[in-house]
Amino acid sequence: MRVGLSWEIRGEAPAGPLWTGVIDAIREADALGFESAWVAETQGSAAACTQPAVFLTYAARVTRSIHLRALGRSVKGEIPVRLAEEVTLLDLFSHGRGGVAYASGRSQSIAPSAVHEVIEFARAAWMTNEIRYRGDHVRFPEHTPDSAPRGPSYIPWEGEYVPQWEWGAARSTADFLALTPKPMSIHVPTYVSIDDDETLEWAARNGVSPYAGVDLTTAEACERLARYRRIADSVGRHGFEVDAVIERNVALDGASDAHTFGGSTHDIACAIREAAAATRASHFVWRHRPGTPGDLGRFANEVQVKLQA
Repeated sequence: MRVGLSWEIRGEAPAGPLWTGVIDAIREADALGFESAWVAETQGSAAACTQPAVFLTYAARVTRSIHLRALGRSVKGEIPVRLAEEVTLLDLFSHGRGGVAYASGRSQSIAPSAVHEVIEFARAAWMTNEIRYRGDHVRFPEHTPDSAPRGPSYIPWEGEYVPQWEWGAARSTADFLALTPKPMSIHVPTYVSIDDDETLEWAARNGVSPYAGVDLTTAEACERLARYRRIADSVGRHGFEVDAVIERNVALDGASDAHTFGGSTHDIACAIREAAAATRASHFVWRHRPGTPGDLGRFANEVQVKLQA
């Protein structure tokens, strides 16, 4: 089972020391063999991380193998092309280690379909050349007509390729455009929070990896991931197509609660394995908070080895 760490950076303390502390922890996690590091988008405080993909692009330069994921990325008020481009930048600077997990529409007070269209557009734009997209919330290019097919469509072959710079004034606006540069992989890891029912079903039917965050209770997270898997199975989607994630707090030698796996390191390993067996989750993410010195090393040496044995 893959094991990662996540951070939600916020507070009124100066951003510099907090951000540096997270970067240091990501470097330590990389050295200890953790699979992934997730940094959530936050707003409204002095230390908030409003652009997690940019934050992680820096982390890419000081790490070697850990996968880097922008978490809880909102789409409200954003330009879909810019969202796809920022993830591409992270992917390129990390040499294929980048990825993104989008916040649900419910958490952003927008229609779930707005999130779905951004994900569908980005996935199509990353993997092909010229494209256009028509949806209720996303239109690329902006002049795409209402007569265009819904969703992504692709440029037809007209018998000869004429470069755009040779079109002349009579044909100055492209109907299909390419997102450039391209990421290293045509399948950039993409996740979405499944805390609303519409998104859960859409993600299960369309092969988008589910993220069950720490704000859900463990019972809720397991129920929603299990429901995702049942829907995906019913439409013929295979478990190996996605990376199903469950995120929890961890209390080493502490108490468990509705959002926390606590107890001895053996107890915590058993709780993670139990959740994975119930949900077929492939990735456990520890919502990390400042703790005692050496807690990452202890988790890696006493918990992670039992999850990967």
